[in-house]
Amino acid sequence: MRSLLSKLGLVILPCLFSFLAEAQTTTFRVDMSVQIAIGRYDPSNDLLLVRGPFNTWGGTDLTVVAGSNFIYEAEIDIFEADGAQVDYKFFIGSATSGDIWEGNIGTGENGNRRFNYQTGGQILETVFFDDLDTNPGGGVQVTFQVNMAPLLQDGLFLPEFDWLEVRGAFNSWAAGFELEPISEGSPIYSGTTTIKSIAPGDSVEYKYVYNDDQWENGSNRKFILAEQALQVLPIRYFSDIRPGSNLTEDTKIVISVNMNNALALNGTPFNLETDRVYLNGEFSEFTWWEWSFPPDGFELLDNGTAESGDAVEGDGIYSIKFQALAGQPKRIEYKFSINGEDSEADFQNNHIRYIRETGNYPLPVDQFGNMVHEPEVLSSDLGLITINGPVDGMVTLSWENTDAVLQHSESLAPSSWQNIPNSQGDREMVFSATEISKNYFRLATP
Repeated sequence: MRSLLSKLGLVILPCLFSFLAEAQTTTFRVDMSVQIAIGRYDPSNDLLLVRGPFNTWGGTDLTVVAGSNFIYEAEIDIFEADGAQVDYKFFIGSATSGDIWEGNIGTGENGNRRFNYQTGGQILETVFFDDLDTNPGGGVQVTFQVNMAPLLQDGLFLPEFDWLEVRGAFNSWAAGFELEPISEGSPIYSGTTTIKSIAPGDSVEYKYVYNDDQWENGSNRKFILAEQALQVLPIRYFSDIRPGSNLTEDTKIVISVNMNNALALNGTPFNLETDRVYLNGEFSEFTWWEWSFPPDGFELLDNGTAESGDAVEGDGIYSIKFQALAGQPKRIEYKFSINGEDSEADFQNNHIRYIRETGNYPLPVDQFGNMVHEPEVLSSDLGLITINGPVDGMVTLSWENTDAVLQHSESLAPSSWQNIPNSQGDREMVFSATEISKNYFRLATP
């Protein structure tokens, strides 16, 4: 037996070595012409790197391609299975501007670039750093404005000691761009900067932050950079917390999601028998946990118990109950997860809802993958419902207001109205009309 194992070992090891040796060079190329023209990259003094899992995100130097003054490349041996998806980004280590990562310019995690690995070697398409392929010239002067009134009133922001900044893709999320009150004693802070690292017409991500580490809640803010030389952004409240935006008393909330026929972002169907559902986000004094590592207490259940807030066991609708405390924002932002992975929607595409009643508030049931973004203030005019049919025993209801929830009743009694799951944002639903019964429908606020 020992002799046989020894011979097998001699066979296996060369095969393994042969497999690993098949990997060849992957060539990364980036066009730095615009970055050089706008002064963001100085070839004489700055570093230019490509970073990814193939170098543990530590960075590999790029060098100028022979015969070119602005196209740079790096040849890297990567050992992956054929067809594997590999993330990467280009990076500038500037002597004057500090560290400059590319922004959210790709389909990979956190906006990384992504390519499908090919064994045998490959040369990736040449891309422009940050996808900026046109020199924006003198740039656009952009004025940022934020209202700090709620934080001032609560004593969370003290003008005598605290400082306020705006950071974003336009300044590589670096510190240093401070805002000042527009007049003495004003809660509105403002500042103007010239943006020339982003092309007019492109989306710009940013956030307000005070004291270096007190960031706004929620996803990054965005605006479209104007074509003209001057642009003034509208005044926003810090974290979108305006007077009346916080809870006035402790409130139990229930968040639910319909997982029937749910598909993960990669197209994999959800298995009601074996898969698990988790909640990630900013709600009830919690903040985002690291994907793939859900903490205890964040799993939604389909068990029909009061503890989880679930109404009916085994119906494919999973629920979780939290205690939201007085003083916390009514706005909550979250995402559902299959087995702990970021599998519901693209990066930074989250559900946004508001706690609209105190004491107890079950949120409208979400449909996995339908990313509802509720406005803070709902229109008082919910619009009309159009009914078409019946056709082949089916009736189609349609409406225009994407913020409204469709409700159903069989008796018109005030307590009989029930929200129809997945109706918010749909604007159209189909119902069977084959049975003789009374059915009433209306639109309601969440």
